[in-house]
Amino acid sequence: MLGSDYSGDHATSRYRTYCFLVADADSSPEWPARTRRAREAHLTNGRRMSFKGLNDGQRRRALVPFLEAAEYLAGYVVGIVVSKELDRLSTGANTLALWKSLHGLRANWSPRAFEALARVAHFHALLLRVWSRPGMHVSWITDQDEIVANEDRLDDALDLSARITGLYVPHGLGEFAMNTVAVEPKDQSFEDFVAIPDLAAGMLTEVVNQWSSAPMWSEGGTLELAADRLTEKGRIIADWFWHPSGSLRKMSILIDRFDESRFTVVEMAVGK
Repeated sequence: MLGSDYSGDHATSRYRTYCFLVADADSSPEWPARTRRAREAHLTNGRRMSFKGLNDGQRRRALVPFLEAAEYLAGYVVGIVVSKELDRLSTGANTLALWKSLHGLRANWSPRAFEALARVAHFHALLLRVWSRPGMHVSWITDQDEIVANEDRLDDALDLSARITGLYVPHGLGEFAMNTVAVEPKDQSFEDFVAIPDLAAGMLTEVVNQWSSAPMWSEGGTLELAADRLTEKGRIIADWFWHPSGSLRKMSILIDRFDESRFTVVEMAVGK
């Protein structure tokens, strides 16, 4: 299973964050029960866990038990933070027109929205290139973002992602399904699954926006970020994200401007 959520679209953010949870549900039998117990103890009326929603008292009390339950997932959380100065990462000036002519599109897409879709589809395909196995069935659950705002966009996203995955993954896969968290409105397990990348994405966006406007790094090195200016919720999630324990592994990279003519990719870490 893959879950994905995105952060940083607000005008005050200098970065966009794309966060993915890649997990083997069959190897994670304790996660549903532990998440359900966290819900029963701390959440009522079907509240959904989210970074933005952590101003709510019940969600704040549920945060640590929820993160502890996530450690019983066998898999990875991967965060990719991209500077908004990088307008195009996965498309060119003619990509949208070319895709329309070659494959057709059900929905109406602006160049900006299609870049957002193509970017997420590329990240998804790269993750499957690393962690998939021949014949594996893949179920991708994404938040209800603009790239899947309606059924036509969801169909386009499924088609584009499947085609790009075919370019990256060297072996055949089994069934590939893509849905939003709204696919099962009475079952909150999908929402709880996607809430994990939601929390991580919100924290990572906060981290990079609080960082100095002139960070010091070496190209290809590690960017160490200070946690002293984070909100309480940001510190809690950052401690969980970079704590070296648990079966759920986490990693994050930053794609940012290096100098006037180049961008660079660095691994992110948070210092005390």
